[in-house]
Amino acid sequence: MKVMTHLRDVKMIKDRTLEEIEPMKQVIGLLKKHNIKMDEDFLVKLENNKTALNDVSEKALGPVKESILPLQNKEATNIKDRLRKFEIKVAEFRQDFQNKVPNNVQNSSPETIANAYEIIGEYYLKTLEME
Repeated sequence: MKVMTHLRDVKMIKDRTLEEIEPMKQVIGLLKKHNIKMDEDFLVKLENNKTALNDVSEKALGPVKESILPLQNKEATNIKDRLRKFEIKVAEFRQDFQNKVPNNVQNSSPETIANAYEIIGEYYLKTLEME
């Protein structure tokens, strides 16, 4: 998970930084056009940094990403299995609830009503537990 977080961060930083380079070049061009004195090597440094950033991101996003791909696939499979188990648990809970919850009470004695509230309260607690 830490490696995937770092890969995500590298990708985000790379994309954001590359988006900022072109406007910087335009500003430098505009400054030169208006004869504003500045370091002549700045544009070269900017291009070198862009190339270095691309190299770092290719190293990070290429072989490292490929090496963690089997782990990602395994984790995705684990999550899908947990999801299937949870879906089965929910379906069983729903079926149990529909079978046991009082929904057509013919007798409305205080004992029947109290029992119905007790059953509903139990299922409420079970629902909170599943959440």
